[in-house]
Amino acid sequence: MRVSTRRPWSSIVTMSVALALLAAPAPLRAWSMDAHRYLTRRAVENMPAQLRAFLAPKVDFISEHAADPDLWRVMGLTGPLGPEPPNHYLDLDALDEPPPFTNVPRDWTAFVERYGADRANRAGRLPWRAEDTFNKLVSTFRDIGKPTAPYAADDARYLVAVLSHYVEDAHVPFHATGNHDGDLTNQHGIHARFESELVARHLSTLALAPVVVTPIADIRTFIFDTLVTSQSLVAPVLDADRAAKAGRDAYDDVYYAKFFAGARPILERRMSEATSGVVSAVASAWERAGRPRLPVAAPGRRLPIAP
Repeated sequence: MRVSTRRPWSSIVTMSVALALLAAPAPLRAWSMDAHRYLTRRAVENMPAQLRAFLAPKVDFISEHAADPDLWRVMGLTGPLGPEPPNHYLDLDALDEPPPFTNVPRDWTAFVERYGADRANRAGRLPWRAEDTFNKLVSTFRDIGKPTAPYAADDARYLVAVLSHYVEDAHVPFHATGNHDGDLTNQHGIHARFESELVARHLSTLALAPVVVTPIADIRTFIFDTLVTSQSLVAPVLDADRAAKAGRDAYDDVYYAKFFAGARPILERRMSEATSGVVSAVASAWERAGRPRLPVAAPGRRLPIAP
């Protein structure tokens, strides 16, 4: 879908999203919404100077809406590739290919031809969804300042939020495995324990690395490479969970203290790399657009239309 140049969502649509969340039958498969907001805010605050001046006045808006793609899943929204849920992951180890998964086609058409449409969509589409969002951001950066695109700056800020979400998802180990919630190893609920509860309990004590900005020549390849690394980290997280649970019949404070001790290096690494990945992706999109002059806005927000 195109980025809309129309004015805000109605309060009815916003209320519908909230009601859908309350009715959701299962946990969302992603970083927690608070983690997405935290990582995106940290990314905005560490952007290169011109991008930081453009984005920072709207950091509340951008960080708030970094969680929007999870709301689209609950709402059952559908984009160019299909329903939203598979856009958040790619289960590399469910494709019967050996690590480091160089046999997995990077082109979507070839991917579908190799595995069939049903299996391809079940495995996930995160690299291609991230690429589509990245390309929209490049195009919208180019539109800034054109009389025919009066809301391009606001739309670019919104697309930064959306792109942040997908880049961050790629850094979660359980977004790259068929054992995404521990069901295959009798570790049910590991997804939320690792990326939601562990973050919520220890966010103030995490030692995240400084942000590093790296040019991204091809966003699809970057997301694939990120997912390959994520998949390689699944086993040690499962091992840490298993060791923390040994001899216990509940996921209590003692369990989480032990789990954090075992999984902390991976959690800190992936949150650090997620922030750097977001900054690198946004900076690369701006570079691809020709480094257009970016306006500086007063703080505030405009509710967007989902891309």
